[in-house]
Amino acid sequence: MIARRSDLADRRHLDEGSYQGRIKFVAKLSVSLPDDLVLDLKEVAHGNVSAFVTAAVRNELDRLRLHAFVAELEDQVGPVDETEVARYIAMLAPASAAAKAGRGETS
Repeated sequence: MIARRSDLADRRHLDEGSYQGRIKFVAKLSVSLPDDLVLDLKEVAHGNVSAFVTAAVRNELDRLRLHAFVAELEDQVGPVDETEVARYIAMLAPASAAAKAGRGETS
């Protein structure tokens, strides 16, 4: 069952700023997780487990798509030249460190 935003309009706790108020369609799923993972999830989700899980699933799907894309590229042009990768990492390291320093990040 997919709840439409208009179907949720009469629920007062779902205002435009809420997670479901910002998305057009939602599907409700049931997921089983180990207890320790649930405790960690609730601690970091800050009361919005759905938004956290949505972001985690989206990130994992993006990661899987990226791996598939890289595999497809390797099929077309061959494997990665690790020497070339190391050369570019060394060349870009100063710019990366400067950007992190500008944002106040440390390695």
